[in-house]
Amino acid sequence: MRNSVSIESELLAANGMLEDSAVLRVEGLSTKLDGKSIVDSVSFSVNRGEVVGVVGANGSGKTTLMRTVAGLLTANSGEIVIDGTSFGHANGGASRQERSRKVAYMPQLAVSHPFTAFESVLMGRYPHLGRFELEGSGDRDLAWQAMERTSTVEFANRKLDTLSGGERQRVVLARVLVQQADVLLMDEPTASLDLRHQILTMDLVREEVRDRNAAVVVILHDLSLAARFCDRLVVLDGGKKLAEGTPWEVLTPSNLRAAFGVEGLVEPDPVTGKPHVLLLGSDNSSKEDLVGTGRTVHLICGAGSGRELMHQLRVAGYDVTVGVLGIGDSDREAAERLGLNYVAAPPFASITDEQHEAHLELVKAADHVVLCAMAVGLNNVRNVVAATAASNLIMIEPLERVGDLELDVATGVPDFTDGIADELRRGMIEKFGEIPESTLLFELARSRGEDL
Repeated sequence: MRNSVSIESELLAANGMLEDSAVLRVEGLSTKLDGKSIVDSVSFSVNRGEVVGVVGANGSGKTTLMRTVAGLLTANSGEIVIDGTSFGHANGGASRQERSRKVAYMPQLAVSHPFTAFESVLMGRYPHLGRFELEGSGDRDLAWQAMERTSTVEFANRKLDTLSGGERQRVVLARVLVQQADVLLMDEPTASLDLRHQILTMDLVREEVRDRNAAVVVILHDLSLAARFCDRLVVLDGGKKLAEGTPWEVLTPSNLRAAFGVEGLVEPDPVTGKPHVLLLGSDNSSKEDLVGTGRTVHLICGAGSGRELMHQLRVAGYDVTVGVLGIGDSDREAAERLGLNYVAAPPFASITDEQHEAHLELVKAADHVVLCAMAVGLNNVRNVVAATAASNLIMIEPLERVGDLELDVATGVPDFTDGIADELRRGMIEKFGEIPESTLLFELARSRGEDL
């Protein structure tokens, strides 16, 4: 299936114009770290007005590729051409400032430092300043506009090291925007953000492409998000380019199997019409055998933290149990609609011994137990206690914030138990770690593959 971007590219190629339209060309790029090949002979190009996504499993070389193109790592071979200037694996003698005027880089993890958010954003103007030149009113206006676009004005006078990970990430995005480079390199810009800010961030990326005719290369973990916002995708596997093309051309069952080791379906999103990836199983599964067939996942959730997962797990073929949920809880309503087995409780009442024992039975009977990032009070703290009985616990890491509720510093979830729930969660985090909600089906699929 071809879209307007691929058709346009074909027309340009037929007229011998495609190379001239490419603001970034990467040719045969290879990078080694500690003597090990991480990126191996990768080539691709990005045109002005285009968003190219880089996807692949962890360890496929995505970040190393991005850092090499940004000039933060030295390539062992290959060539990088940015707006007609060849940087090569020796940077072509170009200064760092010259490169920074052409390329803006947004790392996956926002570095914390004691500058204010506004000062940090203003640093994006440094490539455009002469030696010993200070920022002018025009630079400050641009910085302020970038903060308005990223909804970070409220953090302007706060030190960066006092902000949450998601807040810092939005400040870094503002700094990248104010740099006004022709090429934007973005490594997981949505990783620390809640769903709303993920969409807002990618909308801003599309605005930059449309309004400034910029080019964007972005690493995204969420394949459906990548399909929604990217014109083309590059798939990496073991440091090599496995596939390149439009989302419809690239996101195929065979590529999902080769790059991620999972079986999946790719269907049109009912709203956007873009590819939507539904993971079904490991690469050892047959097409008729959903990953969840014969397996039970028990969700410990509440206040809406588990309703989306309930649906996703049921679609993937899992038997789903839930508990303990009180009357009026949106998760309980979702469980009832889906016909799930759950432990019921009256509204605003503490979990009884009987309910707790019934909950423990479901925990022990499940193949997997998932603890969602839910608000915890004294009424439902025994739900967290029940999670400690699981030997195969999967913990969902919290979003940047949960509504207007105050988040606990250590665990990132609302805690109204005088630290009881926090202590329990910290102990389980140390033992099991945490994963983003968007990766749960991947995690379950991989575990199925290990069991088979």
